[in-house]
Amino acid sequence: MSNTELAVPVMPHHAGASRFDELRGPDGMVRTHWRAFARTLTQLSPEEYERRQAAARATVQDNGVTYNVYDDRGGEARPWELDIVPFILSSADWKHIEAAVIQRATLTDLLLRDLYGPQKLLSGNVLPAHLVIGHPQFLRPLCGVAPAGGAHVHLYSADLARSPDGSWRVMASRADAPGGLGYALENRLVVSQTFPENFADMRVARLAAFFNAYRESVLGLGQSRRDRAVLMTPGPYNESYFEHVYLAHYLGLTLVQGDDLAVRGGEVFLKTLTGLERVSAIFRRVDSDFCDPLEFRGDSALGVPGLAEAVRAGGVVMANALGGGVVESPAMDAYLPAVCRALLGEELKIPDIATIWCGTEWGRKEAMARMNSSILRHAFDARPLFSRKSSARLGADLTADERARIESQLKHRGETLVMQEISPLGLAPVFEEGHFGARPVSLRVFAAWTPQGWTVMPGGLTRVAADDSIRALSMQSGASSKDAWVLSATPVDTFSLLTNGGKTLEIKRQGESAPSRAMDNLFWLGRYAERTENFVRILRAVVSRMSDEPAAALDVARRLLVPYSHASDSPIEDIADEHDLARELQIQIYSTRHSRSLQQLLSRVEQAAWSVRDRISLDTWRTIHALTLIDAPPEEDGEFEPGVARFYLDGLVRRSAALAGLAAENMTRGPNWLFLELGRRCERAHHLAWLVRQTVGQPDARETEQMRILLEIADSAMTYRSRYLNVFQLVPFIDLLLLDEHNPRSCAFQLAAIDAHLRELPRITLAQRSDVPRTLVHEMRAAIANANPARLAFCEHGMRPGVLELADTVTSGTTLLSDALAGAYFQHASRSRTGAAGY
Repeated sequence: MSNTELAVPVMPHHAGASRFDELRGPDGMVRTHWRAFARTLTQLSPEEYERRQAAARATVQDNGVTYNVYDDRGGEARPWELDIVPFILSSADWKHIEAAVIQRATLTDLLLRDLYGPQKLLSGNVLPAHLVIGHPQFLRPLCGVAPAGGAHVHLYSADLARSPDGSWRVMASRADAPGGLGYALENRLVVSQTFPENFADMRVARLAAFFNAYRESVLGLGQSRRDRAVLMTPGPYNESYFEHVYLAHYLGLTLVQGDDLAVRGGEVFLKTLTGLERVSAIFRRVDSDFCDPLEFRGDSALGVPGLAEAVRAGGVVMANALGGGVVESPAMDAYLPAVCRALLGEELKIPDIATIWCGTEWGRKEAMARMNSSILRHAFDARPLFSRKSSARLGADLTADERARIESQLKHRGETLVMQEISPLGLAPVFEEGHFGARPVSLRVFAAWTPQGWTVMPGGLTRVAADDSIRALSMQSGASSKDAWVLSATPVDTFSLLTNGGKTLEIKRQGESAPSRAMDNLFWLGRYAERTENFVRILRAVVSRMSDEPAAALDVARRLLVPYSHASDSPIEDIADEHDLARELQIQIYSTRHSRSLQQLLSRVEQAAWSVRDRISLDTWRTIHALTLIDAPPEEDGEFEPGVARFYLDGLVRRSAALAGLAAENMTRGPNWLFLELGRRCERAHHLAWLVRQTVGQPDARETEQMRILLEIADSAMTYRSRYLNVFQLVPFIDLLLLDEHNPRSCAFQLAAIDAHLRELPRITLAQRSDVPRTLVHEMRAAIANANPARLAFCEHGMRPGVLELADTVTSGTTLLSDALAGAYFQHASRSRTGAAGY
């Protein structure tokens, strides 16, 4: 097939300035490096292409790849948007990009050395002092501090875009805590599996060697390879938390948050179950000014008190070194050509988009003259253009009042503004709504420092605008992404981080000591997951009786939905009839607004799991995602449909069982499993004791029916019938649910399991050796062992004191046990938990 016959997309005409067409040359012919892939596109029907796109989308969703989008009303995690048509670069094009990015990375590192060192650029008037001294990201406590190995920048990124003439421009650069590396890797894994033949045949350069060089260069600066290396994340509410989890796993690092670390004697330590472990290197994904609340931002809850002092003492390698944000401001772009000549003695190989700082008379005049055709933004605003809270405004969009305010600001405080040109971005092919089209794109390229020099990742993160405007290029504005393929002129390197280079591995039966905070979250994941199943089983028992046994449904609801009754505005005990009950169930099952609704509880399960995403398997995560996902939920004020609700609740019971089964059969018997199980067992013992108290703590004329329902809720009906047929009596009922250690749904079984798990926990610190948790469990087990079911069934003054006392012993004991575990093992990561008391 000739080039002119390839049925590949033709870029649509765009009004205004022309755009560079990545796919076709000026003569309309498909560019040489695109031809092999374009030929594949001609062989795929739209249906087949849509099938591959859907498969890639499903993989992204199943893998939990998200990008958290925030606005003033809260946050929303949305699936990562990936277009499977790669962005393809020729080897010649890449050679130019690689050289330019190495130059810029070298320049940025030298610039930071000067700004935090002799400051010759300021004294020589190469840079205006205001751009450095006045920058909020210039961290004065670090002046004169030389980072480990002398490298300020270990990872650098630059956002590139095509000009209409095909030349590249730098739109922004990052040297503080560059993001996007993990998303680029995930894009590569998905797209290479979507087009495996093309990926192999087209000699696409691999990425693994770059990641290895990045990791090894940082670790090599540490004092000892035996010490911990960690990746520091702002936490699960950060927009790029998935990436942090993914990178930590791929690079073999421990994922930590600020409160996982402590500084002692100028060194950094990780708080673990077995005490403090020294940290030699921190791969940082937290902005510099948030890293130490003692010396930088006092309102930061993300950092480590004393971290700056540890950096000054040389006690830890920071990658990147603190303070890099000062060179990321758009105002700095206006002076980079002069800085490059001063530090490297050469011109920039790829220039920035035209930028004018308005702190000079000439700059103010130019801004006034070009306002209608340019972007205005704050001089120190390094946020992506038009992202959330970005100060960028198109001059042409300003109202008369806004323009007047800008002109006044230019006159009186011009140093706070920059003007940047609007440059039409190059277009790349995309597949959307069943056909091919074109969208503006930019390419984020990464470089890593090594002792041998800089190395550039052959590829990058390609962002695809949601529409034709420059505003739509921000990920927070709905942009999607592509994989970037760099075609190699030579055979590609097949190195992989997933192998060990032929080295013989030492046999290990146990991993590194677990961070306390992670175990805290796993404990509460177990509690929340069990609490969800308990709630669902009660709701199902009520819903299943609404049609045939409305009186029984009302009775169960009034007795057993008390802990959740604050979901609506009226107490559960005040429900008068089936209509009121239906309204209450609609709220409790489907409402996302009420604090004790099922959906809120499911949200806590997902949040707890997301916090330990690096410690649960992909299958477990997918099961949790399926558990918490509800498609097209009924309206909160809609009519309650028992059949629909029963179907939904049945599905939740099955998914809860699947989650428990995965934990029981697939998790290694280490700290992760132990604390997940401890949380689940504590919650189940607490819940069972409370259920029995509510059901038979006081005699009732409907007691037989209530016992039958509770056996169903406790998933013990089959066991009871196998022993006692259908004869329901109180003594065997109490024995089965409270005292029988052979019943996995009894209180006795939970306490025995907790006792066994506690024996497996470390007893190193003073709090752990005090054995408070085991003492509490032994007291509860003794109370159950000494209980006589016949005496528990004894009724006195209209109540059963034995049942009430034993149930209260277990409920109060498990509450104290939870607190004791926190004191002994989680004290480094205390958290305020919603609904911690349970009942």
